[in-house]
Amino acid sequence: MDYNVFICYRGDKGGVLASNIYSDLCLYTNNKLKVFFAPRCVPHGDNFKDACLEIAGKVQLMILILSKGFFDKCGEPDDIVFGELKSALANDEIKFLPIIMPDFDFKDVELSQWFDETEVDRIKHISAIKFTDVYSFSSVDMLIPILRDKVGEFNYIDAISGAMPKEEAKKRMHISAEGKENFFSDENKTERNRLKAQQELLMKFDMPVYEKCLEGKEDLCVLDLGCGNGTALMNRLGNRKEVSTIIGIEYDRAATDAANEKYGGGKAKFYCLDVEGDGFREKLEEIMEENGIDKFDFVNLLAVMSHFKSPFKVLRTVKACCRKGAQIFIRNIDDGLNICYPDDEKKFERALSLLAKCDTTGYRYSGRELYTLLKRSGYKDITLEKAGLSSVPMDYDEKSAFFDVIFKFVKQGIVRAAEKHPGDVQLSADSRWLAEVYDDLEEEFLSDEFFILFGFVLYTAKV
Repeated sequence: MDYNVFICYRGDKGGVLASNIYSDLCLYTNNKLKVFFAPRCVPHGDNFKDACLEIAGKVQLMILILSKGFFDKCGEPDDIVFGELKSALANDEIKFLPIIMPDFDFKDVELSQWFDETEVDRIKHISAIKFTDVYSFSSVDMLIPILRDKVGEFNYIDAISGAMPKEEAKKRMHISAEGKENFFSDENKTERNRLKAQQELLMKFDMPVYEKCLEGKEDLCVLDLGCGNGTALMNRLGNRKEVSTIIGIEYDRAATDAANEKYGGGKAKFYCLDVEGDGFREKLEEIMEENGIDKFDFVNLLAVMSHFKSPFKVLRTVKACCRKGAQIFIRNIDDGLNICYPDDEKKFERALSLLAKCDTTGYRYSGRELYTLLKRSGYKDITLEKAGLSSVPMDYDEKSAFFDVIFKFVKQGIVRAAEKHPGDVQLSADSRWLAEVYDDLEEEFLSDEFFILFGFVLYTAKV
């Protein structure tokens, strides 16, 4: 494949931003801009370093994610980042675009010890972009206009003609029921079985925190957003003596109907509403009035924050419907916490990186945002209760279920994405690769010496 853009980075911090930029550029240009991000683009079995060095010398633009220490290892033999830079600098036609992270400053680096004067001038390009945080950085606003001018024969107008409208081109995207095509509904048997296994594992993760939150409480009115078919919610709170009323909100009609059929009629009622739709607060207040609820005492948000276009707005709306002192319980995901070891061939790392390509996964780094979102939304007593679900205490059967929870989801999601985007060669290759290595992944995962920490993040806070 002939690539237009090469993303060069170093370390975990640079890698997270590089991964986000890669996903954004592929999405917002309908994959017509060919972007090279090594963890996603080096085919299985290829020599990783050789592939990076070869491609670095052939692109039109090299994006440099400059974090603290980026240049520190350039003097070391066989440093791959230095090799990528030198390979690109050897091509006079390649342009450079630095993205400078808050902990990096060119003044702290003496580039002349590795590069000549002309090379330094090319690296320190005048169009450098400063990265502050995920809230202010927009690939569409900051990168694509520059690419229009800097990437050779790349047809900017053609690429963005079918892309997402600018006003919706954000790192977060609200995923409607139609967009998910019932992926999470009871009609999807594979997903239903996977979710059952997931709930059993996550019950052990969640329940000690629920016990602490509910201790000494009584007559609680609970609001759950994104309750699905109600199973997760009711397994946790349905039989609690401290809870008198449960209102579940879900956008999927089939899931809402299933929840009411199985759990409705007692203390729980379920309503089909879009949390980010027009007039949601007014509709929620109508439901509260209908059920004699003045204010909510407890709010449950399980694995939904990554799917909201504006989580800040959602948290503010929820807060307005809660009494002072009400508790909020939020669990979400952050792939930056994922650890797999041993993973000498990087198969697990590559497989987990495919999560970001799946249409159903939402924003995979939302876990790290929760504290800031809660703080900005006016909540107090914010506590990080847990970070990461570990396989260490699990027996063989639990570990087997843990594998299914993670990798069946990846397998389903990448197959679906490849079918939805038949012209995307990389997605098709990813899907084929995962099918080929899936059994090997499971065997290695279940071995005694293998360890995984998966990035579930759990916060509590008060109104």
